Amino acid sequence: MTPDLYRQSPSFFKRNKLMMENDPPLPNLRQEPELLKTVLNKEGFRFTSQRQKILDLFQSAALGHHLNAEEIHQQLLDQGERISFSTIYRALHVMVQLGLLQELELAEGRKYYELNTPFMEQHHHLVCVQCGDVQEFEDTKMTQVGSSESASRGFSLLNCQFTVYGICPRCQRRLEA
Repeated sequence: MTPDLYRQSPSFFKRNKLMMENDPPLPNLRQEPELLKTVLNKEGFRFTSQRQKILDLFQSAALGHHLNAEEIHQQLLDQGERISFSTIYRALHVMVQLGLLQELELAEGRKYYELNTPFMEQHHHLVCVQCGDVQEFEDTKMTQVGSSESASRGFSLLNCQFTVYGICPRCQRRLEA
């Protein structure tokens, strides 16, 4: 989730933080196919087949794979689904708001999404500025710095992400050729 979203609805995150501390953990999305319907209904949103198909793409994707709206649209078209970009964007927004997906702004002006699974380790991203390839990595030192800085300034840490922009080995070879 981006900082803009935190500013737009701080009460949602405060409510969900309290909910997370007091409620039993949510089941893993990959293990509970009916979870979307349950969460949508509980929060007053309508369950639609389009929302389910979008979530299915994330559930079938390799762990750590990020999708943007264009990729989601293309994959659904390839499956014979007819769905508009506005429907995709609305569904993504709802799923981010409910905490099912995490929104990441990894490339300039492009938003990517990934499953927000319970107890997901804090992870960071390497982004190729040439081809847009995104690779995840974990480093506890970066998470510790985020936690320490938050605490020293009186913040409650919600998420810690570090994004490194560079040129991947494949693009480096192309540039050298």
